[in-house]
Amino acid sequence: MRALAPRVVVIGAAEGPRLARAGRLAVHYGVPRLPAVDVLIRRRPLPVDGYVIDGAPHLLDRVAGVGGLLPARSFADLVVHLRAPGRTEGEEAGRVLRYFEARGLLAGFGPDAPDGEIVVAIDAAVRGRTAADPPRWP
Repeated sequence: MRALAPRVVVIGAAEGPRLARAGRLAVHYGVPRLPAVDVLIRRRPLPVDGYVIDGAPHLLDRVAGVGGLLPARSFADLVVHLRAPGRTEGEEAGRVLRYFEARGLLAGFGPDAPDGEIVVAIDAAVRGRTAADPPRWP
């Protein structure tokens, strides 16, 4: 039986490190990397066999609109937050981070964290999900 591929969202304010990390995670798991704008704004369908979405936290807040945030459990096994040293995320991003944290979906990592640490967190988040849990568009 083949292991389930993860559905991961990588967020962080620093675009370069976020794109690089999302790309490495996508290659590690053999899944596509999707820019958040393609999924959230252009409404690109989500692959059934896993993916890594990358974007800035404030984009998730903007798409959710007034009065709520995205139902993260429907499209993500884990939200990986890449914290930038000495940088604040801002109020919109802070709201997004608190939302995912409260739902047990947020794992924060420093920009220099080894990929292996993030892979362990992702693998733990995927445990228990079955193939019968298809992704739903956020």
